[in-house]
Amino acid sequence: MTASRDGLLEELVREMPWYISASMRFQMAVADQLDMPLADVHAIGALVEFEPIGAARLAELMGMTSGAVTRLVDRLERGGYVRRSPDPADRRRVVLRAVPERVAEIGRYYASMGESWQRQLADCSDEQLRFLVEFLRRGRDDTQRETARLRSDGRAHGTRRRREP
Repeated sequence: MTASRDGLLEELVREMPWYISASMRFQMAVADQLDMPLADVHAIGALVEFEPIGAARLAELMGMTSGAVTRLVDRLERGGYVRRSPDPADRRRVVLRAVPERVAEIGRYYASMGESWQRQLADCSDEQLRFLVEFLRRGRDDTQRETARLRSDGRAHGTRRRREP
């Protein structure tokens, strides 16, 4: 690697936490506009990404206890953001699905961000765009692995304090 490439990689690694932090602040602002807890906004995102999904899987993704995720789903159902329905593969089980019309209403808060990204990416080549898509997918996978590692090696999920065996 050349010195300039090393410098660019270091700069990228330094900038990534600030990008993530700014994204989290944006998510908090969206939650404020929707007058809902940040966890609820993130749960809607998880539902859209992984649906149909059971409550246990949602609790795992969110790092919440089963009781906490039940209350979260109850709030989202009352707000019309989620529907519970029988699992087609196992009718004893219930799966959760986001309500597309309500998700679209949330989408309006992301529209200007999407337009900004479109402008930034307009001059990128197909190769650059493919790279960015792959970078984001790998980053998401890495983040999910690190989240799982933290929850298994650090504090137990859904708790404030790790219980000793």
